[in-house]
Amino acid sequence: MSKLLEQINTESRIGSIKDLVFPVSNTYDFSNIDKVVFINTGDVHEGKFLHKDYSNTKKLPGQAKKIIEFGDMVFSEIRPKNRHYALVDFDSKDYVVSTKLIVLKVKENIDPRFAYIVLTADQNLMEFQNIAESRSGTFPQITFDAIADYEVNIPKLLIQKKIADILSAYDSKIENNNKLIKNFEATAQTIFNEWFVDFRFPGYEKVKMADSETGEIPEGWDVGKIEDVVTRLSTQKTYKEESLLNKGSVPVYDQSSKGIIGFHNEEPSFEASINDPILIFGDHTCRIQIICEPFSLGPNTIPLGGKNSYGPIFTYFLTKGSIGQREYKRHWGELSNIVFFIPPVELAKNFVLKIKSFISKIVTLEKENTKLKELRDLLLVKLI
Repeated sequence: MSKLLEQINTESRIGSIKDLVFPVSNTYDFSNIDKVVFINTGDVHEGKFLHKDYSNTKKLPGQAKKIIEFGDMVFSEIRPKNRHYALVDFDSKDYVVSTKLIVLKVKENIDPRFAYIVLTADQNLMEFQNIAESRSGTFPQITFDAIADYEVNIPKLLIQKKIADILSAYDSKIENNNKLIKNFEATAQTIFNEWFVDFRFPGYEKVKMADSETGEIPEGWDVGKIEDVVTRLSTQKTYKEESLLNKGSVPVYDQSSKGIIGFHNEEPSFEASINDPILIFGDHTCRIQIICEPFSLGPNTIPLGGKNSYGPIFTYFLTKGSIGQREYKRHWGELSNIVFFIPPVELAKNFVLKIKSFISKIVTLEKENTKLKELRDLLLVKLI
């Protein structure tokens, strides 16, 4: 590593963003094409394309125009700090993107992964955000011309590839951990569905079915609402993202897909652990999360504790997917009115005991990812 750092210091030149990439606006040819995957600004986040769903070309909005190709980068014009960006590392011939996404191609002797790393580094994103906020308009927005002259360090191509390889190894490990997390959660969800949706819980053969207001349910079960199984906890203080640190002792969760929006070094608003977790619900986004560490909250995020001996882990799986954001409004009232099948407490506890090891592994992997991201960020500062 020391040799690489020496090479970076001695074999690099000061350049600018326009020496790495240039914008393109090639228009998609819709003739003889019935369906495409349309990507809007919200459909990319931190390197991921969030869907692969096809849309009828006759129903696309007017901003669905731009072609993307392998090796391109897409970068949202709006609020760079929100991290709506991605590198195209797949066959994208069926994709069309919004005109609100800047499409960038690398210049000669520039590695696409290196250029992507530079453009999406935290320190550069914050500078782009400052540039966006300095412009007049309804919301913070940039153009390529606005960031084209921003200075960056450009090493030789071979060194660019080495830097990309090192940082990509961290990204790959984080991505593998994320896949494991999804698998553990999917396994737990499968068990939940078998027990509490299909009513094939342990000993179900010996339990008779009984009529209820919403259909047949096993004897001993009830029809209830979320407030029968959770207590809404009071929130003393919420934190806005712009007031938070990039690192700190206490994570701050909010309702967004990012989960953790920053850190502070004050006392946590809530104490939580794997043995005593807390559920949080995004009042606008409907995002539901289990928190197993001391934490604080961002705006419009509701903390929930257990009630009537039903724990947050059971309630997480009970309510997960039951409600989705259809418009930007508060959804707690809507969630509160949904009817659920409520099993006996002991059965709910047995479910938690059965899947708790999965939750513990998820928590461990998430903590490992946090450490990996910290190490990656430290290296990133040195390498670019």
